[in-house]
Amino acid sequence: MAKDLPFKLSQTLVGHSEDVKDVLFVDPTTIISCSRDATVRIWNYLVVEEEGEGNNDAYTGPSSETPSESDVTKPTASGFVDTINSNAQGFVNCLAYMKPDDDHPKGLVISAGQESLIDVRPPGYLGPDAAYLLIGHSGNVCSLDVHGTTIISGSWDKTAIVWKNWEKKYVLEGHTAAVWAVMAVSDTEFITGCADGQIRWYRENQLYRSVQAHTQPVRGIQKLNDEKDGVFISCGNDGIIKSWSKEGREIETVYAHTAYIYSITVLPNGEWASCGEDRTLKVWRKSQCLQSISHPCISVWCVSASPNGDLVTGASDGVLRVWSREAERHADHRTLKAYSEAIANLTIAEETMEIDKESLPGMSALGRPGKHNGEKIHINNDGNIEAYQWSSSETTWEQVGVVASAVSSGRKVEYEGQFYDYVFDVDFEEGKPPKKLPFNASQNPWEAAQIFLDKNDLPKTYLDTTANFIIQNTRGTQLGASQQPQLPASADPFGIENRYRPGDELNQPPAPPPPPPKVLPWKTYLDIASVNLDAATKKILEHNAHFLSMNQKEKTLNDEDVNTLKALTGFLAKPSSPTSASAKSSAAVKNGLALLIKIISEWEGVRNLAALDLLRTLARYSPAVVLSEPDLLEVLDNAKCFVSKNTSHATFGSRVLLNLFHHSEGLEYVTGDKAIEIIEMVGTGVEESQNRLALISADTFFLNFAVYLSKQQDPTSEKKAICLLQALLKRIERPCDTEALYRSIMGLGTLMATGSKFFWYSVYSRGAQKIVSDVLQRIDKEKEKRIVDVVTEIEGLFAKHPQEN
Repeated sequence: MAKDLPFKLSQTLVGHSEDVKDVLFVDPTTIISCSRDATVRIWNYLVVEEEGEGNNDAYTGPSSETPSESDVTKPTASGFVDTINSNAQGFVNCLAYMKPDDDHPKGLVISAGQESLIDVRPPGYLGPDAAYLLIGHSGNVCSLDVHGTTIISGSWDKTAIVWKNWEKKYVLEGHTAAVWAVMAVSDTEFITGCADGQIRWYRENQLYRSVQAHTQPVRGIQKLNDEKDGVFISCGNDGIIKSWSKEGREIETVYAHTAYIYSITVLPNGEWASCGEDRTLKVWRKSQCLQSISHPCISVWCVSASPNGDLVTGASDGVLRVWSREAERHADHRTLKAYSEAIANLTIAEETMEIDKESLPGMSALGRPGKHNGEKIHINNDGNIEAYQWSSSETTWEQVGVVASAVSSGRKVEYEGQFYDYVFDVDFEEGKPPKKLPFNASQNPWEAAQIFLDKNDLPKTYLDTTANFIIQNTRGTQLGASQQPQLPASADPFGIENRYRPGDELNQPPAPPPPPPKVLPWKTYLDIASVNLDAATKKILEHNAHFLSMNQKEKTLNDEDVNTLKALTGFLAKPSSPTSASAKSSAAVKNGLALLIKIISEWEGVRNLAALDLLRTLARYSPAVVLSEPDLLEVLDNAKCFVSKNTSHATFGSRVLLNLFHHSEGLEYVTGDKAIEIIEMVGTGVEESQNRLALISADTFFLNFAVYLSKQQDPTSEKKAICLLQALLKRIERPCDTEALYRSIMGLGTLMATGSKFFWYSVYSRGAQKIVSDVLQRIDKEKEKRIVDVVTEIEGLFAKHPQEN
């Protein structure tokens, strides 16, 4: 039977640029995935005739860079092809799928993450706004499930929310930490798994049972059988899988992994599959491990089973891998061999393992069978330490790594033209791409931390925490000789989601570490630069086809224009530094900019939005946007980007301007002679708006301008500061989305933290103290602690600058 055969690699799916955090095998031909790269992708299985059978348009595979094991893997005639279904402004952590009904014949894709919002849209719907947007959580949303048309979500805000008819139905309270796992048993029965290790049962919004299920955070819950309501399995950071009866009785305990288990799924035949921080996928028949499959990455974040028995995993290298027991769906021999070699050549840091090289057995140890599936041994092969794992299904030892000194392993990472032993992604702020922290094993971690903080203009209070983050994530590596005394290890202070490490008892989710005592003045310019280049290009070409069909040739693009558009999107796909010559004056940039301005100026209404989308991304990376004619502000004004009823245009107008803060030419443009005019125009664009994206965009612009003013000593900045003060007070005074409010209150606090005596007179004369105190009256103080903290700090500024009579 197929279930007794081993899983083998079927396909390697490359498309995401960051960790794949959740994956769903909707049916044998459809996979949905989400990632830290802020996208949700849908993978559809396409069957294309082989060459010579009447089809010369065979899919040739994604063009993005692939991992090492795929270097020799060539796209086949049939396979999964991906399209981006949505873009977010932060990490997307979790997914669910609502089956088709009369209202939604294609079903609905549900996704959520760092933005605290739940995005619901049909597959293939690429509009800027979701079909339904569920707003209710105040923290990172990390789990989703669906029963019929009922949705349940879990969050870092220590609650789960049940949604019905796209509105909040129940709030499930009583958790003491993040809700990492949720399950809807019915429309009124719900089960949650929490970072406090407990599993809780709710009827409607009433808690009626709880058990201490795991010694560490619960990370996954899965139904065992749809016919047995409430029977499920759970997994956690303690490396254990447990099965539970519907009465809450523990049925079976399986000590499954030696590290955190992040995800678990149930196959159609009743077997389980789990994955986690030990970089393996494991298949179980209850407590019997049938197979252990290593991955060439740090973490295997997620796994999902297909109705046909296949599995798909998503990992920290951004790759999805499909696994099958059916020989006809296995990859070809060449691909399987390449994958095995990639696993065999994985480098394991010698310093992280307690191994006596001299006492290890030689190659003869591989002559005996393993004691159990997944057993690991190390051997000394002529002085080289190699790791092997026993495969019961293949009845052989499979090499799963080479143990070497972390310093001499030779795996260098290039960053900004130099090579490093490590380049960490440090998640400093929600909605913003991670900052890069390069580190060489020969460096002193405190020295590397100091360089990182100075480069990114971050508070010095992060020094010890950052240094200890380096130490924890390079455990066993020989660090610089002149080290400081090691302080107690801390989690990454910047992370919206900490990377979990086996044995790191201090790194417990979900709450991020306590914030530093002060956040004001804010010192970092924010950007909103991610873009779906394919969708924008497709939309421009669709509108161009419309003009052709209407015989409006004066508005259409010719072949040269289309090639210019391709060259521009090629630059935006891999933009160079704004200081480079290519960013300032290359043909792709200059001609592309002229084309965008032509479209924005000549195409009216929604037809120029895709061009504005590309323009705001170009503004982030190219000074040419402000160095060329016609004047940028004039272009935006003529396109009605500062009219509040034009919500989408106002959103893009603010984003173009806020992205200019990231290069000297753009900074000079937006803060120079036109500064007051620009501030007023951005404020006018959202004066009557209730649109969340428009408000967040405007408030991010105001925050960036406040950061700029906080760094100035020029007396001529007073007028700009007072103009910005007026704009911020107007924004804060009006109830709005909490993320927008947070950014505007941060802007005000940053402005006040560095304001002059004359500026403070304006603060009091405009009633700022009452406006700020009113903020606390209209927000949920428990759920919006970040706003409360900033307001508290601002109140301290009032105390330092008392009103003068």
